[in-house]
Amino acid sequence: MKATLSMLATATLAAGLLLTLAACTDTAEEPVDENPALAAPVPEGMIRGTVLETMDAAGYTYVLLDTAEGERWVATQQALVAVGDIVQTDQGTAMQQFTSESLNRTFEVIYFSKAFQNLSATALPAGDPATALPPGHPTTAAPVAVETMVADSAVAAVEEGKDIAWVYANKDSLAGQPVSLRGRVVRFNANILGTNWLHIQDGSGSAAEASNDLTVTSAAQAAVGDTVVVTGNVVLDKDFGVGYSYPVLVEDARLTVE
Repeated sequence: MKATLSMLATATLAAGLLLTLAACTDTAEEPVDENPALAAPVPEGMIRGTVLETMDAAGYTYVLLDTAEGERWVATQQALVAVGDIVQTDQGTAMQQFTSESLNRTFEVIYFSKAFQNLSATALPAGDPATALPPGHPTTAAPVAVETMVADSAVAAVEEGKDIAWVYANKDSLAGQPVSLRGRVVRFNANILGTNWLHIQDGSGSAAEASNDLTVTSAAQAAVGDTVVVTGNVVLDKDFGVGYSYPVLVEDARLTVE
């Protein structure tokens, strides 16, 4: 009788262990079942990987991804990702020996991509307390193309009639030619793709026609609100391949802050 009871107890314990193991297996598979994006094939031209390391600096998110092609560093506009997340992005453009001054770090190879798609992210209802960003955290909304100053940006041209609107109106004939323009800095970003980026306005042109704002690259520094004279060559349809594409650009300009 005791032997029979012992056998029954052993069988019951074994069955319980099997059920526990089965439950654990089901739980481990739930994230993929609940998120079809994780099980879907990687789209052509994209990569997918697990975040091994991540850091934010100067409006960018730098991520070390473990992908099917091996580990790679990828940078894109600031995004909400965490170690362990599975993210997807385009192949990007490789930059060799890229130095980030804000991180004080040089990457042997880093790929600049347009955006991360966080496949591990779970959408929460609007207004959920968990969706609130910490104080001082930058907004996750899409960036504004041109950050316009509140103050009047009108300034006198270096040479009468030759202002930003004139550059846009005569861009085809000015391609490859040097120009000198005076403008007010309405946006400045330092050390992106190895150069500084300015948006200047001078009160001419039309915002509706996108002819009132000119992008300039320069090794020199300036601050938003400065009045500057820039001298550089006009370049058309410049595409840097990492979300930086411009129909008109004044490149490698000398810059004088007045």
